[in-house]
Amino acid sequence: MGVTVRRAPSGVVSLLLLALAGCGGGSVPVADAPTSDVGESRAEIRIANSLSTDALVLNALSTNALANRMLATSKLQDLFSASGGDAYIRKQLHDPDAQTFMDYLVSCALGPNQVLWYYNPRGPTPGPKVWQGKAGLCTQWLTSVPTPDCLNRVSACLLARNNAFGRRVELSIRGEVTGNPSIFFLEPVSRPAEFEPTTATKLPSFIACQEGETGAQRDCGWTPDGIGSCLPGSQVWVGAGGAVSCPGPTLGASSGARMALRVCSGVVGCDAGRDTVLGESESSCSGTGPVVGFTCPAEGYFSVMTAPWDSNDSGFASVAADTAEVATYPLSEAEVFGVREGAFYGNIFDSKALATQVYVEEVRQGDITRYRVVGDDAVVDGAIYKRMYSCFDPQWSNGAAYSSHRVCALPGSGANCASTVAGPCWGSTKGTGRCEIDDGQEVPGDGDYERCKDPFGGLWKEPVTTFLHDACGPVKDARLSKLCSRTVRTGKER
Repeated sequence: MGVTVRRAPSGVVSLLLLALAGCGGGSVPVADAPTSDVGESRAEIRIANSLSTDALVLNALSTNALANRMLATSKLQDLFSASGGDAYIRKQLHDPDAQTFMDYLVSCALGPNQVLWYYNPRGPTPGPKVWQGKAGLCTQWLTSVPTPDCLNRVSACLLARNNAFGRRVELSIRGEVTGNPSIFFLEPVSRPAEFEPTTATKLPSFIACQEGETGAQRDCGWTPDGIGSCLPGSQVWVGAGGAVSCPGPTLGASSGARMALRVCSGVVGCDAGRDTVLGESESSCSGTGPVVGFTCPAEGYFSVMTAPWDSNDSGFASVAADTAEVATYPLSEAEVFGVREGAFYGNIFDSKALATQVYVEEVRQGDITRYRVVGDDAVVDGAIYKRMYSCFDPQWSNGAAYSSHRVCALPGSGANCASTVAGPCWGSTKGTGRCEIDDGQEVPGDGDYERCKDPFGGLWKEPVTTFLHDACGPVKDARLSKLCSRTVRTGKER
């Protein structure tokens, strides 16, 4: 189960914004919080890690002792609201990194049917905004004080989602909650990523069309369908009711409306005209459903997108690949994310374990009040969060160096790190393993590390284990390619 973040039902944010517009500054309706500490839906929890390390370790909320303590001991609804919330917390939101931190905190903690309203005091258009829940690792935090294990789960999720380069890299985050295996649930079908990795912006093709648009070359109104693998250089066919040859049997099926297909190389969707487009189709054989033939790319993976031919229509595509070819479609989450990276654990929300402080101060100049972030330029040797830890999978050729680049904002000097690298997660020639369990029993076969120790012997029972599709994803830099080399490669590793 990856950290495929659970998807929010479409329209939940827009509906609440409409409700706010009609409230005249009154109370804002929010989704009911589940009664359990964590979410119950067996929804995807694959998440991206584009939270930059700098924003994680130097922001005016979590790296501010007072604000940190308030977060750890308060209901989120008490600190944030569309009308303003707590005055001190609201002042810290003048720091853009504090808002980024909260965006990730809410998506880790709250579930897909939950949102947290807040007042954005920053210009040019201050006003009510909303953060959307996704993973559901601490759903009660919205309306209740978080429990210690709840804070540990969210801390691990936040740490797992950061990287020094701020790249958007899709992760499969796995872990276990005793008696509730549905929290970290491996998806049977893994969907293509909808965001451009370098800019971390959503591809236009996955945004709703503003007007009625038609055809397979439009860049709006598409849906990610699945990811497939294939033999590089081989001919591959995928269809949604189209035939490879006419007349001939069809691949897949379509219903409800005329459908279109687009196929992209890799595990990320694509816009028309990009060099990652492998093929597009609107129909085949005199009006039957679409089918696309393409040459399998060198990386051996492809992504499929579907859409109604007319964006005003509603239709469904059941995509299939030609079984006669050397291709598998669709792939599960475990098949797409086969590179075990390591484990993350500890507690960010310990206000006494901060190596530095960041805060927002008011600067008055006559009748004008400005806000300045103080302390966000600090350089601190080692970890800023003194109770956050990470361990690396022993298959990394140089796990310590890789991990340093993964968790430190200034990895070359080992400064401004989000955690202390504790060593290998499992016993190897690189040292004694930090974790007591390799693959917990709640979700057999997911490869998660459990019961991990810090360098001081403290035991942490809420680690999260990350799996990658591309071993070099979090350190995507030609100069750093040696960091992501592996001593052992499985058939799923790249």
